[in-house]
Amino acid sequence: MKTEMKNYAGFSAKELLDDDYFIQSHKERTPESDIFWNEWLRSGKLARTEYEQACFVLSAFRMKKECITLSGKEELWKRITDANRRVKRTRRLRVSVFISAAASLLIVLLLNVTDMYDRVTIDKSLQLLSQREVTTQGDEIHLILPKKSVAIKGQNSKIQYDSKGNVTVNSEKLQETDTDEEHSFNQLIVPNGKRSTLVLEDGTKMWVNAGSRVIYPNKFKKNRREIFVDGEVYMEVARDEKRPFVVATNMLDVQVLGTSFNVTAYKDDAQSSVVLASGSVRVSTKGEQIKLVPNEMLAYSEQRGSQVKEVVVADYISWKDGIYIYHSEPLSSILNRISRYYGKEISYDPDVAMFRCSGKLNLLEDLDSLLEGLTHTVPVDYTQSDEKYTFKKRN
Repeated sequence: MKTEMKNYAGFSAKELLDDDYFIQSHKERTPESDIFWNEWLRSGKLARTEYEQACFVLSAFRMKKECITLSGKEELWKRITDANRRVKRTRRLRVSVFISAAASLLIVLLLNVTDMYDRVTIDKSLQLLSQREVTTQGDEIHLILPKKSVAIKGQNSKIQYDSKGNVTVNSEKLQETDTDEEHSFNQLIVPNGKRSTLVLEDGTKMWVNAGSRVIYPNKFKKNRREIFVDGEVYMEVARDEKRPFVVATNMLDVQVLGTSFNVTAYKDDAQSSVVLASGSVRVSTKGEQIKLVPNEMLAYSEQRGSQVKEVVVADYISWKDGIYIYHSEPLSSILNRISRYYGKEISYDPDVAMFRCSGKLNLLEDLDSLLEGLTHTVPVDYTQSDEKYTFKKRN
């Protein structure tokens, strides 16, 4: 996306929503557009409250293919204005009235946009970032900072923050000028076929699986630690009783003080889960909170709600060591996981999907050897064309 060097100083939320570049950069977000808007916010010439309000409006409309039409924007602002006229406030409170009325109206219009934040109160900037799609070029791991985006080559990366928020990537320290904004949010994008470890500034260590996205601050606030995860991570959270740690996802939130656990919460999957290795966690879903003890797993889906059972934790965290253990799992789930881990497209017929399997896979093997091994345990065969694998039931 080409950045238009327009002067956005003093723009209101309404003016931003009338701006084609703002709408387009929100709809098709890139590291370059993130850097562009972050620079305006850092300068103080563009009010963060106006920018975030405009982002909230666009997120509420869940823009996918098309921008908001002019008539749609006019109707929205008419309704916001009408709502504000009905609220009797003093003139000096007009700005806060506008924000509260706009937010209330949008929540009524599209409640599902903010459903996940009814569970736990999350930093507003983190909310907005989690709702926005990120587009990166190539198939490398990407670390998105306030001023730049760093593409990291290789299958695995090691990213570590020190107590001052400075970051090292694969033992190479980035310039402090790239990371010097305290409490600014960074993003780690790990595409299919890649993995990464991430050490946060408080000492919390994360193993980030393929196809995952993590949003986190370079330095946590004094009273709270919050991150967002779309994907799968295993975490060893540094204990800090004065600062609870919250992991927000699309379906559920996990609150801890210091513990080790696995979160699987891909936005495209129907089910999310939390497996507790040590310590204790409180998992919040829509309408309930459940406390887990070690060796318990909570699985949540919209259809079945929350289900808790005892598990062998090692089976659910072995992926970080290159081993995939599964028990009576649908072959469709196994193939989807392999596809994500290796970054290859795998399709299958419906009658293949329902086979249930138990076993162990060495994810350090090459993909062809691993898939060939599957065909010796399940009555299926596969063909390969270009980079796509197709499974069919064996006749």
